[in-house]
Amino acid sequence: MCSIPKIMLISCMIVFILNIDCTKKNNDYIRPFSENPKYWQYKGEPVLLVGGSKDDNLFQLPDLKRHLDSLAQVGGNYIRNTMSSRVDKGWEIQPFLQLEDGRYDLEQWNKDYWQRVSNMLDWTFERDIIVQIEIWDRFDYSRNHWLTSPWNPANNINYTYEQSGFAQDYPLHPSRDVHPFFHSIPGTEHYIESYNVFRPFQEKFVDHLLSMTLNYPNILYCMNNETSSSPLWGQYWIRRIRNKAEDRNVGVFTTDMFDDFWKGQESEHVEMVFQNSYIYDEFVKSRYSFSNTTNNS
Repeated sequence: MCSIPKIMLISCMIVFILNIDCTKKNNDYIRPFSENPKYWQYKGEPVLLVGGSKDDNLFQLPDLKRHLDSLAQVGGNYIRNTMSSRVDKGWEIQPFLQLEDGRYDLEQWNKDYWQRVSNMLDWTFERDIIVQIEIWDRFDYSRNHWLTSPWNPANNINYTYEQSGFAQDYPLHPSRDVHPFFHSIPGTEHYIESYNVFRPFQEKFVDHLLSMTLNYPNILYCMNNETSSSPLWGQYWIRRIRNKAEDRNVGVFTTDMFDDFWKGQESEHVEMVFQNSYIYDEFVKSRYSFSNTTNNS
């Protein structure tokens, strides 16, 4: 009779147990409902996402916990959260460390910013609130907000205008898509080699964000708060997110928010999404995007 070595048997048992644990963990994560993909499921149960909020970058709110309590008390279970740091209300802070001379070091983090992110993740998880993370917000990088942005070479110690290809001013509405920040991916129409100078800092920001968010089961990922940039821009970050999630044995769901999605079938991007459902998830086919399913009041 053939016997199976004990060490092999133990190894097989460990793999089997790990697979069960990973399956259970992913069943707890937000995902399309297995019996009806027009709905989501969370912690293995179907759920209808309902939400409303008073700002888009909610993690920056001084009264965030009270705001989430108010949402939960009326039956809300969903927020959208841009990672925006532009100063509109006066309490917003940047993700990078500001030095004594007022400039930022993109190699170092502002711990207070990331503590705000951590608080938002903890408090939404405790209240069973689903969070749609919107990674990039183009309004942070144009007009008056560019003048104080840490990505502006005048405001950091990491690169110059000449090295990065950035300009001193971007006065046009960001929908005009002239900012190099959104052209840093090789293969996109407006990409040039100098944009390689700042793309590593973009990647570092996303990776650090994911090191936090992938620990939570209540997170959805949207690449942009509105975009008219090449789809390759968002697809690059989708792939990066999925690769990081795969390394952690975590299932994630991703999308993007194209400017013309409100046109429905007349949108030039709808057909593109259908043709690339492996990037935007099979779920996206049925409703174009899960983004903007709630508005800020």
